[in-house]
Amino acid sequence: MTSAPLFLALRYLRPTRSFISVITVISMLGVMLGVGVLVFVMSVFSGWQREFRQMLIGFEPHAMVQPISTHEGEPDGPKPVDWRELQKTLAQRPEVVSAVPVAEGVVVVENTGNLQGVSVIGMTDEKDNALLQKLTKHIKEGKFDLQGDTIIISDKFAKEIGAKVGDTLVVHAADSVNQFIRQVREIPEDAEEKKRSEALDNVTVLSKDLTLVATLRADTAGPRGYVPLHVAQEFFNLDSNVSGIELELKDPDNVERVMKKIYQSGALPESWGYRTWIQEHGMMLESVENQRTMMWFLLLFIMLVAAICVMNTTITVTVKKRREIGILTALGTRAWQIIAIFVSQAGIVALVGVVAGLASGFFVLGIRNWLREQIAGFTGRDIFPQDIYFLSSIPAHTDPGDLLTICATAVALCLMAALVPSWFAARVDPAVALRDGG
Repeated sequence: MTSAPLFLALRYLRPTRSFISVITVISMLGVMLGVGVLVFVMSVFSGWQREFRQMLIGFEPHAMVQPISTHEGEPDGPKPVDWRELQKTLAQRPEVVSAVPVAEGVVVVENTGNLQGVSVIGMTDEKDNALLQKLTKHIKEGKFDLQGDTIIISDKFAKEIGAKVGDTLVVHAADSVNQFIRQVREIPEDAEEKKRSEALDNVTVLSKDLTLVATLRADTAGPRGYVPLHVAQEFFNLDSNVSGIELELKDPDNVERVMKKIYQSGALPESWGYRTWIQEHGMMLESVENQRTMMWFLLLFIMLVAAICVMNTTITVTVKKRREIGILTALGTRAWQIIAIFVSQAGIVALVGVVAGLASGFFVLGIRNWLREQIAGFTGRDIFPQDIYFLSSIPAHTDPGDLLTICATAVALCLMAALVPSWFAARVDPAVALRDGG
């Protein structure tokens, strides 16, 4: 009798031209849909999270140490820190690949009358500059040259201002532009034309002509621009100082732990702090994880609907097979064996649905970018815009743990859904079942 429940479950599942066969197929399709959608969505979210992290690591400075006090040298304040000595100290740390002085801020780029602001980092063109080495992988056109009066921007920004490699761009210091606006506003409107002209002549904007020597792919290297260190120091009024020291680490995924260790070791002065790539983009990374969790719970309701379909199938089968159940009970079949028949039937439906769901989910994953193009062509709207997700194609990464969870959840919900009607069916009185079935 050990294989009897499974034998009967398979027999009840044989295709027949009946209502039971129809609702059984519907139950399988429900499980297939739930599993397929979960596999597709979770894989895309995992892929996006994974690719987004790798993209950030691929162009974002791993960590930046920078002064946090503006009162160095005062009697009660911290002593001035020579950033050159600090750079040497940090570069000798075993966790650090390279330590590069940088100057960062915002400039206004002008080309053929188009003015746009962009964040830039100024740094030196050195062979041991690991940040520069990883940025060169994102070059779309030109050469990453930070010698002389040059500038490098993203291809998207270049398109917005109508610039191409080799053009000379007029770059203004953002602070001097703001100061220019304030000074212009301070000139009385009722001033004489001569005095007004003289006042305007005294208003200056710090500008430089920089040659565009390369463009970077915006979808993989972000929107930031790059200029030589001496140019950035001039724009941001730093003289020979720097905004901070950029660190490239051997283990960027554990940047928080590594920087905390460096800070606690005393390698950083009291007047200096640090920020990491995770801190800079923590909100976005957390948002992706939250969306993934919320999507899991939302899609779980599809699985619940599929489980309810299985329950309805089990209820229908137990009602239709009431007379057979009465005969089996009268012949001495135990209650757990009756339950096992219908739970086995639900398990088979769940397993077939899971296998079909996995197949359909992986199939849709394989054509996801083609589907994206078709939907965009039909609706005129991109469902995965690069400006929002920073990726040119829909990524996907299937985690075996997620697959196991999805399949186990689907089977468990279907078995639990079949357990209740099966339990009631097993408690039927044989005489009553034979009389009603007759």
